[in-house]
Amino acid sequence: MAEQLHFPKLHRLIHWLLAFSILFILLTIFLRSTWMDKTHIAAIIQSGFNSDSLSITQQQAITIAKSIRNEMFQWHYIVGYFVGVLVFLRVYYSKKVGLFMPNPFKKNSLHDRLQGLLYIAFYLFLASIVITGLVIHFLGHDFILYAQCKTFHKLSWWGILGFMLIHIGGVIFANGRDNKDTITKMING
Repeated sequence: MAEQLHFPKLHRLIHWLLAFSILFILLTIFLRSTWMDKTHIAAIIQSGFNSDSLSITQQQAITIAKSIRNEMFQWHYIVGYFVGVLVFLRVYYSKKVGLFMPNPFKKNSLHDRLQGLLYIAFYLFLASIVITGLVIHFLGHDFILYAQCKTFHKLSWWGILGFMLIHIGGVIFANGRDNKDTITKMING
């Protein structure tokens, strides 16, 4: 028989706020690398100027494009700060209920230990994203390790995406087997 799960309100609140915040940040990344790509927007701007019998250089169009997309990307920073606060709250809250459910260091089943290790990896990826994001944002190009921080920041997102796929797949799998009310309890308690 499966263990009865109970998720306190604060746990559920942090979980869902993190989930929606991460999805929002991923949306800003997707937009910045597709429709809001500076060269794509610059081409549209140049085309618009050309249709009005005006012209600007590609560099001028790129400068305008960057200012347009930077307005959108400001939300990436704002929600990134919020994720940092949520990670801090989760770690602080974990002193009360345990950060990793289940604890991978206790004599649990292999499944429970792997699940706990997955959560450790998730929070390490999140912490690294928050820290490198703050370094990139506040120290900027002048920081000696800027390029490495930016690369690590981007690569850490792949860990988050991997976690999300495993997490959602695991919840669906568990909900279909012996924990039929896992999703309901994560919403209602």
